[in-house]
Amino acid sequence: MGRRGAFPLLLPLVYAAAPPLMLLAGNAGQAQFSDVLLPVGLLAAATLILYPLFVAMFRSPLRGGVALSLFWLLVFSYGHVAAIVGRFPIAGMNPANPKCLIPVTLVVGGLCARAIRRAPGDPRTFAKVLMVSGLALILSSLVTLGLFRGAHRPSASASVVAPETITAGKVPRTPDIYYIIFDRYASNATLTTRYGWDNGPLLDFLRRRGFYVADDSRSNYHVTAQSLASSLNMTHLLGLSETVGKESSDWRPVFDMLEDNQVTRFLLGQGYRYVHVGAKWPPTARNRHASVNYKFSVLPEFSAVLVSTTAFYPVLYRLGVTNPDREKYERVNHQLGILSGLPRRQGTPLFVFAHFLVPHGPYVFNRDGSYRTPEQVTAHPEAESYVEQIRYLNGRIEGLVDSLLAAYPPGAPPVIILQGDEGPYPERTHPHSFVWTEATNEEISEKMRILNAIYAPGCEASFYPAVTPVNTFRLVFNCYFQTGLPLLPDRSYAYHDLKRLYDFFETTARIDAVGK
Repeated sequence: MGRRGAFPLLLPLVYAAAPPLMLLAGNAGQAQFSDVLLPVGLLAAATLILYPLFVAMFRSPLRGGVALSLFWLLVFSYGHVAAIVGRFPIAGMNPANPKCLIPVTLVVGGLCARAIRRAPGDPRTFAKVLMVSGLALILSSLVTLGLFRGAHRPSASASVVAPETITAGKVPRTPDIYYIIFDRYASNATLTTRYGWDNGPLLDFLRRRGFYVADDSRSNYHVTAQSLASSLNMTHLLGLSETVGKESSDWRPVFDMLEDNQVTRFLLGQGYRYVHVGAKWPPTARNRHASVNYKFSVLPEFSAVLVSTTAFYPVLYRLGVTNPDREKYERVNHQLGILSGLPRRQGTPLFVFAHFLVPHGPYVFNRDGSYRTPEQVTAHPEAESYVEQIRYLNGRIEGLVDSLLAAYPPGAPPVIILQGDEGPYPERTHPHSFVWTEATNEEISEKMRILNAIYAPGCEASFYPAVTPVNTFRLVFNCYFQTGLPLLPDRSYAYHDLKRLYDFFETTARIDAVGK
């Protein structure tokens, strides 16, 4: 096929590749270039399959190529059009409703197809305009990615995550260790004052089972990525302000710290087998150092977000294929089931990291464990839905704790750490573009006071009410591995805003000012 003959096929391939690259460019600080490989590959394959059909339908390679290009353009512009027209209700009706917008999209597609079929001669000029426009979209995306990469220094996280050498002393036994994160699980103080829910029964249950409940604990950072990067590396992140830069909006340094963290490195060096029970969120979805990665989602989050912008999404959603809320409901239950029945190898200690995106929204659980529909969530205040999810989760936590403890002989109990990585977002701080230096003390307290309960038999005397996650593994390692690590100050920090992720300011005193 010559250059002239290849043109009609290249045209729709350009329009198939452009949307993933544009999504990547819009999320340059969080997504990786590798994220586009799957969707680009699938879309290219779909284009190669559809192209002969479009050529046959329009009786011309060029007309077929133009029609297929416009098909991809309509499919991927659907979500963006919906976001715009949804701002302008017509007679009380939302024009972005799929019942309205899908028929409009079909009509536009039909009119385009008719115009292509009836156009006199091959639409070569129009095809050239399309090609230039499509290439411009790709080029602008690549330029945006290049400028972003150039403006942000390479990750220097390695100089921050290994500030000291960890050396084990005499180790009488190596207990299995479970580090279980319940995303946005607030402290009892927050639940009582903000949500009207007393979490005392769960905390009393944990105490009866031998857990130390740190009633005054708070996260060291107010967002998941920074919080977990800190706890899993047993360090504060203030060094990133210098190595990455206060003006940086690049999440990659903390994502790197999650992937290659100090806790995992130490435990692997002690002969542990690492089991990773990931969330759908890409930074914790899997870990390359794990012996086993459990996952539930078929599509990675980047691909799922891309699908959600297309005209296919409303149809697939109605069919139950791409319902993220239903998927979350099933995924969390799946994760809990995995933890309760993990296989253990005789003589090989186990390190389990599990990240649950609950009670983090969307709220998909009623207190009895039934699915909480979006209609139910909309009909009730957000605080009520949050508490419903907490009440269900508490019952599952109690069952999980009992099943884990029952799996071990009395003389060889595990270590179980149940922690929130952050608290829920106060109402005024939505969306995420909120400037945190403008938050009130009460808002910062709500965002950073967390659940923190640790089962570590023989180590109870080391814990204290205000212990924070940065010291969790320092205390555990000192107790079981005689590492002699000094404790760090239990300080808390927040960033300025999403454009200045490493411009930290301390929030410790402001949280304490609210009271316990």
